[in-house]
Amino acid sequence: MVREEETFVGSVMAWIDEDGDGIIEDLFVRNPYRKHGIAKYLLSQALTYLKDHGCTSAELQVETANSSALSLYHSAGFNGVSEEVRYL
Repeated sequence: MVREEETFVGSVMAWIDEDGDGIIEDLFVRNPYRKHGIAKYLLSQALTYLKDHGCTSAELQVETANSSALSLYHSAGFNGVSEEVRYL
């Protein structure tokens, strides 16, 4: 979690599933604080946490329309593995 004084700026959740795989979820940065490297910092902290706890890989999910997030994840070495299509 990142805060600026009392303001909650951004957060990420990283955990290890029952198979020992690293999972990253819910990475977000509030609009006024975007484009300042906060998301990259949070992702880096999540990956460090997982590595320090024995994970050799991590997975995450992102909407294909979220080009900012895709750019961040690709720059961190993530690759697309599958795409899920949902119909409402």
